[in-house]
Amino acid sequence: MMVKNQGNNEELKWFVNLKFEKKPNMEIIQKIQKDSNKKREMPLRIVPLWWLEQVWENMMFLEYRGDIIIIDAWMLMPGGEMYGVDYIIPDVSYLKRKKDKIRWIFITHGHLDHIWAMKHILPILDYPITYWTQLSIALIKKQLEWTPHLQKFRYQIIDPDKDIVKAWCYTVEFFRVNHSIPEAIGLAIHTPKGLIVHTWDFKIDYTPALDKVADLAKIARIGQEGVKIMFSDSTNATKPWRTPSEKQIWETLEQIIKESKSRLIIATFSSLIGRIAQIISYAEKYWKIVFLSGRSMINNVEIAKQLGYIKPAPGIVRRIGPDVESLPDHKVIILTTGSQGEEFSALVRIAKGEHPHIKIRPGDRVLLSAAPIPGNELAVVNMINELIRKGADVVTNQELDLHVSGHGRQDDLKLMLSLVKPEYFVPVHGELYMRYAHKKLAMELGMPDENVFLIDNGSILEVYSNKVKVSDKKLKLDTIMIDGLGIGHLSGEYVIKARQIMAEDWMIALIFKVDSKTKELVGNIQIESRWFVYSSEVRKVHTNIVEFAKKKYYEYLKKDPKAEVKDILKKIKEEMSKFILRTIWREPMIVLMHVYIKRDSKWNIVDEMNKDEALVWMTLEEQGWTDKEKVENLK
Repeated sequence: MMVKNQGNNEELKWFVNLKFEKKPNMEIIQKIQKDSNKKREMPLRIVPLWWLEQVWENMMFLEYRGDIIIIDAWMLMPGGEMYGVDYIIPDVSYLKRKKDKIRWIFITHGHLDHIWAMKHILPILDYPITYWTQLSIALIKKQLEWTPHLQKFRYQIIDPDKDIVKAWCYTVEFFRVNHSIPEAIGLAIHTPKGLIVHTWDFKIDYTPALDKVADLAKIARIGQEGVKIMFSDSTNATKPWRTPSEKQIWETLEQIIKESKSRLIIATFSSLIGRIAQIISYAEKYWKIVFLSGRSMINNVEIAKQLGYIKPAPGIVRRIGPDVESLPDHKVIILTTGSQGEEFSALVRIAKGEHPHIKIRPGDRVLLSAAPIPGNELAVVNMINELIRKGADVVTNQELDLHVSGHGRQDDLKLMLSLVKPEYFVPVHGELYMRYAHKKLAMELGMPDENVFLIDNGSILEVYSNKVKVSDKKLKLDTIMIDGLGIGHLSGEYVIKARQIMAEDWMIALIFKVDSKTKELVGNIQIESRWFVYSSEVRKVHTNIVEFAKKKYYEYLKKDPKAEVKDILKKIKEEMSKFILRTIWREPMIVLMHVYIKRDSKWNIVDEMNKDEALVWMTLEEQGWTDKEKVENLK
């Protein structure tokens, strides 16, 4: 006998009370009852759009019965394989379909990897109201300043010590944490399926710069209420002890600024407001002038001044300009961006000698008050080499205490776990090995292995009243690339694939001039290439390619005289790729084009061209040769 609908209580009751000739299988009946209860329960779904597998990116959303809240809006700098891409933003395709159900966006702090995508996702999602702290609001408004979105931007400034946000099925309260920027907060989200805590980026700093100490008492109180799941920062989970306090580097910086007899160029993140404030205060104390270089540095210092985080005396802080050369060297401190070796940053331009106002002079001292983000190491080393080559004395965190992390180490992470005491735990914000190390810390504190989830981006975490599980389904996420004013999707994106090919093997183009009646070739096939072959081989290689293309064209035309020219060229392209690879072991981008020629017309340009003119060679000048004497000698 079969149960047609396991979710129907009356039918299940009837099934159980039937008189059986044999004893019923109670295990089957209990399983049916269990499945029935599970199907009736609507879970809370938590989905990371991108913060699990990297150190930089941060965004997630919660959804229950259609009501959605979003936390943060990340951006990511592109890898070397994404040629020409400025940055990457999250794929919000799923949220776009449900934009009328989005209740809020919460922003935890003002770093770019948490706020930069706002100017892109706000119009897509119809400008939902956003909750921020004062500094975060000021930073995002600066990003929206020259866009049409600022007028439609809806926000509410929160005080994490007092405010609680309530709407629909969610109640959100905030707790202060310490980070490398003031006003960083964590979230405690009360939902119908339990209390969800997210620490986001944090460390425990008892002597922070320009910030309050993390609210450990409030975090402990939240933990006493019974936390279902905690999400927590894993960036430094492999590092023992505690992350040092920001105060640890103050003495080092003060001593350097006090004793410096040469120009000081200090590179740091423009978002390290506390550290920047300390540098400015020491400059004022020892009668030095701070010159700001880099757009984000200038903008962030201006915002910090408006909010009262930085209060310099008049004339102490100036934008970089020609007057930097008019002061004695020992009076000058240049505060700049570019500590990560970013290609167009101010410090890289200084290193290359391309900065309009600053030229490195022997004796200049450069302090890198930041640690390289994973993946930036080579760029930083190259920049340091250029600075040293020009005579600068470069000092990094390896020689002196110039930087401390904004992310907690193992003892900080254990303290957070012990205070919150979650039933389930999801390590986030870090590479897999970092999150795995964080998992082991949780297990050392007694958390069962099955209660710690190492999930992927796009995974759907389902929260029920009495359990948490990872759904069999997964949200498919694309990589959304920003290139100038263009937005592209990495999946199936021809432009990026073409750029990758051109960066490695460059390109070759052939133009077939075809008689409009007979389909015979008129004149020679015109060929051009860019950065594909060297001067010594260009004529031979081009000639072989043209002869191959011509031979194949007539072969296919003979087989099928009615064939379309574009179909013939498509077949030639496939074979030509293999031919070039066999010939010179390169795989360029191949572009084949055709134009129709009317031979009976009174005049056309092809009739005016001889064979040599129709065959265009790549010149030495096109390959980058500019010295006329060298070119003539090679010819």
